[in-house]
Amino acid sequence: MRKYMKERMRRGELQFGAFVMAPSPALVEMFGYAGFDFVIIDREHGAGSLETLENCVRAAEAAGIEALVRIPAGTPSDILSALETGASGIVVPHVKDAAQAAAIAGAATYPPDGTRGFATTSRAGRHGFTTVDAHFELTRRKVLVMAQIEDAEALPHVRAIAAVPGIDAAFIGPADLSMSMGHRASMDHPAVQSAIDGILDDIAAAGGAMAAAFAPNRDAVVALAAKGVRAICLSGTGIVGAGIRKAAEDIIVRNPG
Repeated sequence: MRKYMKERMRRGELQFGAFVMAPSPALVEMFGYAGFDFVIIDREHGAGSLETLENCVRAAEAAGIEALVRIPAGTPSDILSALETGASGIVVPHVKDAAQAAAIAGAATYPPDGTRGFATTSRAGRHGFTTVDAHFELTRRKVLVMAQIEDAEALPHVRAIAAVPGIDAAFIGPADLSMSMGHRASMDHPAVQSAIDGILDDIAAAGGAMAAAFAPNRDAVVALAAKGVRAICLSGTGIVGAGIRKAAEDIIVRNPG
């Protein structure tokens, strides 16, 4: 039986992913073929429509990779529209306290435990080509709900956020965290790194959600993995941009002679 990302994380398997900001199903496929475990399709900062999002989710499935969606906000509408594409889960930005986390978990979960609207006629329900029982079982196993911790205001509440039923992972966003702490996107600042260590300690102490995080470089990947982070996400734009820059340096000749 296939193991979904949520299940693999719970088994202790480290998952590697990339944020995909460009609305490109082909780029999603490329990350899958390259061996990544998942992508996070970014609708907070990205420009894609819901239709493009659904095609990106299809591309992920075609390439054997899982697709999460970073939604613009934690509204029930944002959550439902992302999950109805068949995505493997959601990443919700700027979660600051347990009450907000509980509302997010509720909107992502079917009754009686939550309030998610029900339809098996969307892509998540295989356009009606499934049973209600099968759809409920797939949703239970597959849908991963991540609350993003990226504000100084959230730091006193991390343990409570991570303990909320239905929040599967707490995702650390170091760039916005550093900005909110007054360090202007300096992710390596000692105060920011200390805050990240505190977040990881609080997640572990809560005993509920798993830890996930963005990593800007290989050193950060190694450090986060050593600290028990279960899902590490890189910048897809950064990866592609680095390849383009290298190609420009190696290939483009302005004045041959």
